[in-house]
Amino acid sequence: MEIQLQIPKTILTAINQLYELEKKIKLHGDPNNLLRNVIKMKDAFAEDGLPRGYVGGIYDRYCFTYEDPMGQQFKDTRTDLQATIAGSGTENLVVVEVVKPIIRAELRSSTDKFVRVAQKGVVIVESQKEENP
Repeated sequence: MEIQLQIPKTILTAINQLYELEKKIKLHGDPNNLLRNVIKMKDAFAEDGLPRGYVGGIYDRYCFTYEDPMGQQFKDTRTDLQATIAGSGTENLVVVEVVKPIIRAELRSSTDKFVRVAQKGVVIVESQKEENP
């Protein structure tokens, strides 16, 4: 039996915004130490999660993490990314821009846990030029 995750759009929006804040802080610097606050929010989503309720007498909760796939290899068999190819080549594709990160939801209970992709990463990939020796 496959368990379907129903993640509220507001949660995905909040996690996407956390990702954007972290990306901007890393790009522009962090003179006010805001990254510390972003990390605390990320940890709250990943460790404490959100309550799902009691199912069969067992308390369940959703925990969320996101992954920045920047620089990772892309193959069309990858199911956690939705990619647009930039340029003319289609060999040795690498993620060169991340529009949305990969968001994973983990359903945890006292007896079990499983992870599903709650949001595919939306990326732009480009053929990586091979250097000649």
